[in-house]
Amino acid sequence: MATPPEGERRKPRPASLSMDDILSAFQRDQDRHMNSGPSTQTELGHLEAGLGAPLPPSFRTFLMRFGGGLFYNGHEIFGPTRCMVHDIELVPDLLSVRQRLIEDKTLVAGCAPLHRARGVVHVLDLRHGLVMSIEGGEPYPDVAAFLENVVLPRR
Repeated sequence: MATPPEGERRKPRPASLSMDDILSAFQRDQDRHMNSGPSTQTELGHLEAGLGAPLPPSFRTFLMRFGGGLFYNGHEIFGPTRCMVHDIELVPDLLSVRQRLIEDKTLVAGCAPLHRARGVVHVLDLRHGLVMSIEGGEPYPDVAAFLENVVLPRR
């Protein structure tokens, strides 16, 4: 299981894998994902303009390789475009989720939604590159650490 059972949180820790190793693992497990495919430079530029800030290079690289979508059968990662998962189900685009969180007054300034799974939303601090649960707790030091500790299945 990639995410710990409810009530049992892992302490955030630095990635032990490089971002290249993490991307290779996602590629190797491609049959476990329903994603939109690589994001274009134009889509990423539009996303960054909408956010008013550049994406951290590691997240930009992830989106250029996979785009947004449903990963490892339950982890939504938001990208510049929405991703149809089934006829009636989709993973929304990052700017749409951001707008809903702003309207709900649950988004911290300078952050962008990154991930949702099992009712928990994680956001990316665009100023410092940290990833944290919208509910609080200790942040992950970067996107690589978050992907390795939360999204990648334990091997």
